[in-house]
Amino acid sequence: MIQAKGLYGVEEIQDEVLVDPIGFRIPFKEPTFIMLSHPICRLRSKVPYPKQIEWERFFVTHLGMVPVYLVNLNVITVLKFWGDDSSLVVSKPFQDELDKGDVLFELRPSVRPVQYSSMNFVLQFGAKMYAAPMQLLEPFQRYYGFLFWAYPGKGYTFSSHFLHRRTQITTFMKVTKSLFTIRSIGNTKQIYVQGRSIECKEIDLVGFAFEDDNVREVKGIRSVVPVDIITELEKKDVRRCFLNAMMTELRSGTWRANLLSNILEIGESLFDLTSSLIGIQVDMLYHESDRPAYVCTMGELRKSTTQLLKQLFGLIDLPSTISDSVDHFGLALRSLYPFIIVEGEKVLFAHPIILGFLVQQGMLGLVTHRDDKAMADLLNLLEKIHDLHGSPMQIYIDPRMNRFKAGNKKESMYELLSINNRIALYKSLHQSFSDDESAWTSSPS
Repeated sequence: MIQAKGLYGVEEIQDEVLVDPIGFRIPFKEPTFIMLSHPICRLRSKVPYPKQIEWERFFVTHLGMVPVYLVNLNVITVLKFWGDDSSLVVSKPFQDELDKGDVLFELRPSVRPVQYSSMNFVLQFGAKMYAAPMQLLEPFQRYYGFLFWAYPGKGYTFSSHFLHRRTQITTFMKVTKSLFTIRSIGNTKQIYVQGRSIECKEIDLVGFAFEDDNVREVKGIRSVVPVDIITELEKKDVRRCFLNAMMTELRSGTWRANLLSNILEIGESLFDLTSSLIGIQVDMLYHESDRPAYVCTMGELRKSTTQLLKQLFGLIDLPSTISDSVDHFGLALRSLYPFIIVEGEKVLFAHPIILGFLVQQGMLGLVTHRDDKAMADLLNLLEKIHDLHGSPMQIYIDPRMNRFKAGNKKESMYELLSINNRIALYKSLHQSFSDDESAWTSSPS
């Protein structure tokens, strides 16, 4: 797919015996942002890792593995720490930081750039974690909540990853993020993952799959939810709300469980449901297309949102509120700034790496202070680059470039050309899994 599109920026991983590459890695040229929290990173692990240096000679290092949300690629992946750095994974300061809630870090390279592997893990190559600009945390929290969706599929999906030792996969994990309702909450149950005990409660869920403006109800999803994230849920009338939540299918040998690992939102209003549905549709439409910013028209998005809402009204019993008469579609759309921008009848989408570009430009004010016109100018520049197949001169003389030159107009232009290529590269990763047959199983816990 990458070759057919004429993209660049991929390093093939070769095997000594096989002719074709066994995988590939993508070096990050832009700022690399990762979001961590206790629910996201709960299944982290540190293991001894013997490495062969000569025939029958080994030395033992340690490997630390932490599930994280990689904002750049909109995926749950695994961040790997080697040697002394692996001690961070199980340290008390790291746990204390996670207990504070969502934290956003930037990985800054030292000698080699941070790399993403097609086996869905991130290699630091000595990069250090620094606190990201505070202005980015709240927007990326909304992005994670309403524009990150992982759909069920058979086999190895884009969101699949695993924890392992040198010669063995110890735990296979497949992440799904979608909307759910609760049929019942059951008894307390202990599960054991990577030698760690997690106290949970059994929970029977109904999931919703979205295909071509249609909603498919999936009943009988037996799951377990950690007791530390169910406290708020037990205060609610679970028959009259829905969950925007992340589920992790766990497999270790013959053992299997569905862990409701993170509840992003307990939805109780029409506005909550509309926000989620807009995010689901924009995510699907954006990743199906090769365009860097254009998603659809306002009319198309409003029509499909209305159709989905009509179907869900018969499946989700939400309490009536005074605000139900308000135009929730328009309010929900505005709440997703700076990622969703409306220009006339066009719905545009700002990929997260564009916010990294704004950081480099010293223009974080566009994130904290709403300016739809400036964001639309930037996104339309990317659309023009796509249509002109990267013609530098036409971009350089475009008057909109004067806003985004940061002291060196030529360098900024070439950075936008690179961003256009990287967005296409990252979207190809998503698209390469999109043809997998959808499957949502009710695996026993």
